[in-house]
Amino acid sequence: MDDRQKKFQETSDELGYFFRRVGQIRSYDELKFLGLEPSSMSGRFDYCRLHLLQEFCAVEQGYHIVSCMGYKVYNRLIPDGHGFYLAAGDNDPKLMVDMLSRLTADEFLQVGHTILPPIVR
Repeated sequence: MDDRQKKFQETSDELGYFFRRVGQIRSYDELKFLGLEPSSMSGRFDYCRLHLLQEFCAVEQGYHIVSCMGYKVYNRLIPDGHGFYLAAGDNDPKLMVDMLSRLTADEFLQVGHTILPPIVR
């Protein structure tokens, strides 16, 4: 494994740990059970559906919003983010992951494209 692949793997591991710690809810069925309609099967909400998460979290205090903006994922609401998730774990707003902390955007995408196809197959 070359250095870039190792850095990509470390970043992927860090992102996975982050999502487990914050309690990301990825199950489409679980979100539907909660009365929410995500934008994708992965549990992601687009900006146009952010209001659904905000209304839900205002009533259900045990949940919070995780925001994606650029190559960063924040454990809090970033209103101009490009994607959002519902979470039910650690709600520390200081938690975040920068996916470009080890690689440039081009390196991250290049390595990701070489690693993912064999996994998907």
